[in-house]
Amino acid sequence: MFGNDSRGIDRRSVLKSTAALLAGTAFASVSAQAYHYDAKIHYEPELDEENLMELSVHGYEVFDEGVRFDLGEYDGYISLFDDDLARVSILEEDDEVYESRGIANGRKEWDTPTFSVDETENTIAIDTETITVQVQKDLFGVKFLDEKGTVVNEDYLDEGTAGYEGDKPYAYKKTDANESFYGFGEQPELTLDQRGKKIENWNTDQYGYGDTNDYVYTSVPFFVGLTDAGAYGLFFDNPAHSVFHMADDPNASGESYDSRAEEDYYYFLADGGQLTYYFAYGPEISDVLERYTDLTGTIPLPPKWAIAYHQSKWEYSPAELAEVPQRYREEEIPLDAMHFDIGYMDDYRVFTIQEPHREALATLNEEVPELKTVVVNDPGVAVDVAADVDGDDEDEPYRPYLEGTVYGYWTRNASGDTFYGPVWPTQDVADDPTDAVWPDFSRAEVREWWAEQHDVFFDAGFDGIKNDMGEPAVFQKNDKYDWTMPADNIHGTGAETMLHEEYHNMYGFDYARASRKAYDLYKPDQRPFLLNRNLYAGGQRFAAIWTGDNVSEWMHLRMSIPMQLNLGLSGMAFCGHDVGGFANRPTPELFKRWMELGAFIPYFRNHTDTHRKSDQEVDVRNQHPWTFGEEAVEISRKYIELRYRLMPYLYNEFEESAETGKPIQQPLVYHFQNDPDTRDITDQFMFGDNMMIAPVVEQGATSREVYLPESETWVDFWTNDVYDGGQTITVDAPIDHLPIFVRKNSIVPMREVQQYTGEKPLTTLELRTYLDEEATYTFYEDDGETRAFEDGEYNVTHFSVSKNNGGVVTFERELEVQNYDDSELSSYLLTLDLSTAPRKVQAGPTKYEEVNADDVADVPESFAYDTETDAVLVHVPVDEDQDVKLFFNGGSNPGRGR
Repeated sequence: MFGNDSRGIDRRSVLKSTAALLAGTAFASVSAQAYHYDAKIHYEPELDEENLMELSVHGYEVFDEGVRFDLGEYDGYISLFDDDLARVSILEEDDEVYESRGIANGRKEWDTPTFSVDETENTIAIDTETITVQVQKDLFGVKFLDEKGTVVNEDYLDEGTAGYEGDKPYAYKKTDANESFYGFGEQPELTLDQRGKKIENWNTDQYGYGDTNDYVYTSVPFFVGLTDAGAYGLFFDNPAHSVFHMADDPNASGESYDSRAEEDYYYFLADGGQLTYYFAYGPEISDVLERYTDLTGTIPLPPKWAIAYHQSKWEYSPAELAEVPQRYREEEIPLDAMHFDIGYMDDYRVFTIQEPHREALATLNEEVPELKTVVVNDPGVAVDVAADVDGDDEDEPYRPYLEGTVYGYWTRNASGDTFYGPVWPTQDVADDPTDAVWPDFSRAEVREWWAEQHDVFFDAGFDGIKNDMGEPAVFQKNDKYDWTMPADNIHGTGAETMLHEEYHNMYGFDYARASRKAYDLYKPDQRPFLLNRNLYAGGQRFAAIWTGDNVSEWMHLRMSIPMQLNLGLSGMAFCGHDVGGFANRPTPELFKRWMELGAFIPYFRNHTDTHRKSDQEVDVRNQHPWTFGEEAVEISRKYIELRYRLMPYLYNEFEESAETGKPIQQPLVYHFQNDPDTRDITDQFMFGDNMMIAPVVEQGATSREVYLPESETWVDFWTNDVYDGGQTITVDAPIDHLPIFVRKNSIVPMREVQQYTGEKPLTTLELRTYLDEEATYTFYEDDGETRAFEDGEYNVTHFSVSKNNGGVVTFERELEVQNYDDSELSSYLLTLDLSTAPRKVQAGPTKYEEVNADDVADVPESFAYDTETDAVLVHVPVDEDQDVKLFFNGGSNPGRGR
């Protein structure tokens, strides 16, 4: 791009000449006002139900991928991607099916399954091995049936057929009386089940949003329906402003209700674009998620430091940035990353760093060299010909603005000229603030150029990138949508030209793509950590996501759980929220409870608003554990340490999510969809496949009810007490206690505590085993930092612990893949929740030595019974090639139960 331009332009000359040219003219054409608005006006697309289509089938033809239907002026397509995945499209004649940027693997990447087509007088049926797609002729309607012939999903035809109302594509669907709906990405709801709700997709900067906001930062027009026939997924691949009416009451003046009538229906529409949606059949929710992420992509495997604990605040002083991590080390609270928010910039000029912040970064790199740093970035580029680029108090040509202007890289207004608008540069304290311009990320060359600008960050020593304001947020009112660009702004060139209204929900997605490319340019061997505030479906393959500017209130603590659970059920497994709340300030009790919860979410960051918004001048408004007293320090240390101890387990969950698309923070219904009591539980969740977390989310509570899903036996993580599933129990939960339960017949790998990931090599892997009959676990290991795993440099080990009728427990290990040569694992510490000491432990002819519980970790080929934890400990060398057997007196081991 600019630095290696084949057109032979000398960069320094261009910058100087452009600066001179623009100095007298650039600022005269832009306004100089910017302020936040409490109200954000949004147009909402609606259907005229008197003007819906009634399409019918005039004929059809079978082609390689499925069937085309002649619908008169329109064509209908059923395209088969796999036995359980189909695409439905209704298009004007000769139009091609649209695939958005959200699709990672489009139609050409799939092998069409074997299918047959059968016609009757009234229907045309397309059969695969798994599903039947039945099309009604007289009124074009699509029905999906499973292999038993049970209807899973079908069009609702009482209002007409699917099609277009004016320019708005839409479809109506029947819903069973007991059907539930999950997903829809990031929705500020207190419920998990979205039935009875109106769901909208229009990316919006919603500072301090609440559960009544229709939309926030991210748009994912995908959901999972759960019926008696099983689970299915529906992805409406349309980035325009879309609305889903999920059996809500159109006469309820915006209030939702839970309708269960026999003839219920739901419908969805968009304000433009095509009617194209994908249908994936389960029958398990996990099957649906795997298919959806086969289509849109999975999260990339992050570096371990990215899933550890992060600390952040808007408007940390340079001194605080250097001091806070060192205080964490003094308090012995693990910490891996410190975030630099927008105050590090020179008057909010992106890709500049003020000298005091550059010095703070250098101090951290010198005094806490193991700490990672994350720098925030914005897409709004100041209209400025010069800036203090190097932090040396001497202005130089401002490269981002000048280069982008030379090449015409900015988003244009309706007249085709550069669009100027107010955003953070307008907040400059100078007497003559200026406005900003926005890169047109829809263009590949602009994304490439934006990626190149990141040398400023990586040369300075930053490790991660946080992309803010990508909705895109613009501090102005407009005719149709406030707080963003005008809807008639222009993106793209030539045949790719489109209005902002069409592109709006994709802006942050392409912003993430551009920033992700920067790692390929400047850190090609390192795994990226990229954090976005807004995305579109499929954006999980470029960036993690956080849920924006939440509030330090109990309601937001409660709401964070279903918000993240539904994000996970939308393919965005690497998600989190501002722990402690961003706006306002938590009470000590709220902070403590929030830190307990935060230790068990995929992305764990303590982040807060500037203290300048406080009503009390003396309130510095930091949000650190020590801000809230010694008890908060102890609680934070306890649960952050537990997260670090669980890092082998958590990292394996991330690896599996990167492979299959499954959530990491999972709703109970994800595992137990046949248990009706799990359908809308919002205050419990699975942390990975084996651990269930039941946080306290009510002010003043010191106990809580916990539902234990049926068909499983559950073990209290702290006490090893055993409970049958299918019941609700009441557990004590004093301020320092978070109820945690583990499935019987599971293994949870753990390790020793570290103050940061990589402080100590993983030499002993603890295999905490909850045994009834047999427990298995597949353990993945790589270097946790580089991209070498992409070339196969990793190990996979399969563990099995089983008990026979005679009470003999057998530990087996199978080395499935062994390509990571730098592993420092030397032993396994098998920890069994058995309340009887073994008579002997033996591996082939080798008898293990019985030692004190405090010594077992240090003595290879040893075992002990720990009376304090009521557990059996066995130290197995990693090179043990024999099965290890534990022999107990008196047959089967007694357990604990309630």
